[in-house]
Amino acid sequence: MLWAAITLPQLPLEVAFSTPPELPRAVIDGPSQRPVVLLPCRKARKLGVRSGHTLAEARALAAQLEVQKRQIKAEVDRLSTLAAWAYGFSSQVVLRGPDALLLEVGASLNLFGGWPRLRTMLVEGLRALEHAHCLAVAPTPLGAERMAQAGLDVALSSPEQLRNALTDLPITHTGLDDKLQHKLHSVGWRKLGELMRAPRPELGRRFGPELGVWLDRLLGQRPDPKTLYRPPDRFDRLIEFDGQIESLEGLGFPLQRLCRELAAYLNARDGGVLEFMLLCGHDDMPATPIQIGLRQPQRDAQALFEAARGKLERSPLPGPLRSLSLHAEHLPPFVPERRDLFDPLPRGELDWNALSERLQARLGQEAIRYLNINPDHRPERAWRLSAQTECYEKEPTADRTTPPRPLWLLSRPLPLRHSILRTVEDVERIETGWWDGDDMRRDYVIAELDNGQLAWLYREAGSQGPWMLQGWFG
Repeated sequence: MLWAAITLPQLPLEVAFSTPPELPRAVIDGPSQRPVVLLPCRKARKLGVRSGHTLAEARALAAQLEVQKRQIKAEVDRLSTLAAWAYGFSSQVVLRGPDALLLEVGASLNLFGGWPRLRTMLVEGLRALEHAHCLAVAPTPLGAERMAQAGLDVALSSPEQLRNALTDLPITHTGLDDKLQHKLHSVGWRKLGELMRAPRPELGRRFGPELGVWLDRLLGQRPDPKTLYRPPDRFDRLIEFDGQIESLEGLGFPLQRLCRELAAYLNARDGGVLEFMLLCGHDDMPATPIQIGLRQPQRDAQALFEAARGKLERSPLPGPLRSLSLHAEHLPPFVPERRDLFDPLPRGELDWNALSERLQARLGQEAIRYLNINPDHRPERAWRLSAQTECYEKEPTADRTTPPRPLWLLSRPLPLRHSILRTVEDVERIETGWWDGDDMRRDYVIAELDNGQLAWLYREAGSQGPWMLQGWFG
């Protein structure tokens, strides 16, 4: 087996702030009476702010420092989203909270074309989701995790390579209990290699049997069972804002982040979404629900964002927003458009589905109508404008005995003003409508007129009365 470990060293910062950085930032933790800096951003570190500083010390070094309380639940949710995304690359994904993922990639190498290509796909996905990361590969899950947590971007394919790489790893990067690390330091050990060379019986007597078990799992000499992640059946994410957001422009960044997370989740499940809901949280008033419906199942982040933004622009909000959450429960399978294997790729062809989604998002679902066939022989009633939900009806089987119909049907029949040169088809009689009080008995012909056009004409059945013009053939 081959395990990849992904660590997210900036996850508390990436989750706590909902807008792009401009000023120095830091995430704080601890009691409200004396909060301390948990994680400063790069700008804050350049000004001297370090983890463990009190808030007063940090503000003395960076007067414009923006701070946010750590959001543990949001971090857990984000890690779950990343696990769902990683599930698209491996069926064995393990959550290693609070800021790491493990995935078994040995079985996926042939599918994705080897580790270099798979690594590129993982890195591009993490960058698209805007996460700083470290990625390491090793034959054991614990070995890969230790390499990634130490900030070592390595790919170790054999136990020998792993043992050699672990030799110089500092004890402080092993993830062992602080008390155990202190005991190891007290005997003069600073590197993991010194610990690995020590006799196991002596280690067990002095430091307990758990240390030997940990070493065996680290080196692959003992099984290391893990609880595997399974993606949930619904998507539910919340972003709480630093302050109140009063304009739609301020919602662009958090909304785009939510849509990217939803798209990653859907791609991992190989599914789509037909409808989802935004819940806009306010101060001192109930949250505002906004339902977004799509014409067909989607999983493209930009399409989801366009649909959500368009609906937000047309939905008046009762007050400023303090939070924004996205909920999706109905997740049908995603069925891509069918194409023949040898069909040439369209160039410059308009994407009607994308255009329909965009128009619906901008103008509203009620503004888009579709022209459908109506099962009625009367020409005036043979078509109808229908709403979006009627576009998925199965197309009726074509009646091969029906004579041709014109592409241009007049809104109402008009008396014929031209002379008929010849008729092209035999007389077709349409006699129907007796059951609803709109009885119709007509004889139709296709005729070539003296102006060179083909017309669709009718007159009362069995009569020699005047011809009426019903439509034109192109």
